[in-house]
Amino acid sequence: PCEVYFAPTGTSFPTLSGTVPPAWRHIGYTEGGIKVGHPQTVVELRADQVTAPIKAVRSEESLEITFSIANLKLENFALALNRAIAGPTVGAGEKSVPLYRGGFQVETFAFLARGNNLSPYGDLHMQFEVPACFQAESPEEEFTKDNKAMLSVGLHAIADPNRATDNEAFGRLRAATS
Repeated sequence: PCEVYFAPTGTSFPTLSGTVPPAWRHIGYTEGGIKVGHPQTVVELRADQVTAPIKAVRSEESLEITFSIANLKLENFALALNRAIAGPTVGAGEKSVPLYRGGFQVETFAFLARGNNLSPYGDLHMQFEVPACFQAESPEEEFTKDNKAMLSVGLHAIADPNRATDNEAFGRLRAATS
């Protein structure tokens, strides 16, 4: 139900009703939808005088996004192998992507997932805007006998260093209402 896009960290997000600017690289459509997880660790604090918790504090919080891309272009494959912005090497009549990710540096980028007709307020756009994330999972390619090729992607958000408020550390989910 969504189209996914990537851009360098710090790229401005498009409006809900506008077209996606060229700074955002269109990766394609998803197969099987998008899963967005919000894992957290909550620690219960206790006192000797009470058997129940007296307070709870969140010690960790994450944002995880997983999906399969229904287009196995090498540009998409490069994303899965930590080359999100650089993409594949282009030679005479061919493209290639090294299979070794190499080095300790993990590339970060901005992520946009826009769904048409997904807004809970009508047949309108809804979009996830993640200002800084990285490919965290072990990507897998799947080739089936009906010539379908899919690439699994797993992203983890990192706190946006340019956020206006702490509430937008992982970005935001926006839905059109009219």
